[in-house]
Amino acid sequence: MNYNPRPGYVDFNITQRVERRQTTSKNSGSIKNAAVKENVRARPRPAARKYNRKKTKRPGAFTSKIPTRFFITLASILAVAVFAYYALLFQGNDYVLRPDSDSGAFSEMYNYANGIFPSVAEKSSEIPLATSETFSWQNYTVKNGDSVSKIAADHSISMDAIIASNNLKNARNLHIGDVLRIPNMDGVPYTAVKGDSYPKIAASFGVPLEAILDANDVQDEKIESGGIIFIPGAKMKSEDLQLAMGELFIYPVNGRISSGYGWRKDPFTSGSRRFHSAVDFAAPTGTPVKAAMDGVVSASGFTATFGRYLILTHGGGYQTMYAHLNSSSATEGQKVKQGDKIAEVGNTGRSTGPHLHFAVYKNGRAVNPLEHMKF
Repeated sequence: MNYNPRPGYVDFNITQRVERRQTTSKNSGSIKNAAVKENVRARPRPAARKYNRKKTKRPGAFTSKIPTRFFITLASILAVAVFAYYALLFQGNDYVLRPDSDSGAFSEMYNYANGIFPSVAEKSSEIPLATSETFSWQNYTVKNGDSVSKIAADHSISMDAIIASNNLKNARNLHIGDVLRIPNMDGVPYTAVKGDSYPKIAASFGVPLEAILDANDVQDEKIESGGIIFIPGAKMKSEDLQLAMGELFIYPVNGRISSGYGWRKDPFTSGSRRFHSAVDFAAPTGTPVKAAMDGVVSASGFTATFGRYLILTHGGGYQTMYAHLNSSSATEGQKVKQGDKIAEVGNTGRSTGPHLHFAVYKNGRAVNPLEHMKF
């Protein structure tokens, strides 16, 4: 049932009940609160505790009250200052090298800033040149214990300079009392031929033209045929140097020398002597025979005297012969490298036992192989 009083009508019963409930609620709350307060006051209170805790500072703790943004600002200022310093330092063409800045590190930094790279400097100093004075020779007398390498080291020049300046054919055969010409700078002499010019000679040896002109104190660039021109910093051809040092050929086989070059008793005819134009190496049958130098197989065959043989032709007018072979693995016209296997030791032909007959020829004439072989 819906209660819908009339407008302006007041129900006094309801009003009285509400007022009575409010009054009771207030009184009961006050009584309860008063009782609670009274009980709290009546409880015995413990004595107050005193705490004397000392404040300790952790090791390394930062206690400064300076704001963090101060340090950020300071770091930014320092970074800008460093950047500005290096920006001014590497201005390239506007930078002038100070006289007191001669350290290696500073020079390297300056070269890099100006586009001067190490590869350029190294390329221009590949040949050590001493052209502060004009080339000249001085005499030196060979003493006991001297060798080409020792003399070269004592005078701070290369062996090429001594060998070429004295036209030594065999650098091993120095004798006490021999007089050698020692150049005052490293390099080799060159004998001019018809049609030579200084630019042509410089290009041929790979030496700067100015170095040749300065070393020879050239006043007139006209060259006479047969004239001697000193080429500073130049070297001999590797073949010529090996020849002079007696290192042109390698040993063709691993074996002992059973007969040397020169006159000897004929092993087949009692009481007679014959000239042996080779060196014999005794070795078991089948031992590998190697090419003593780069060359081409120019001949191969069999004779009653030499048995099975091979002949190699090399540069510089040299030829080598390998005889009394058991077998050969190279054919005519074949190119071989120094050290390549070309045959095997045998006992064919006129032979007293397994060995290699090794001969060296220069322009068709036999020479002593041991004077041209590398030990």
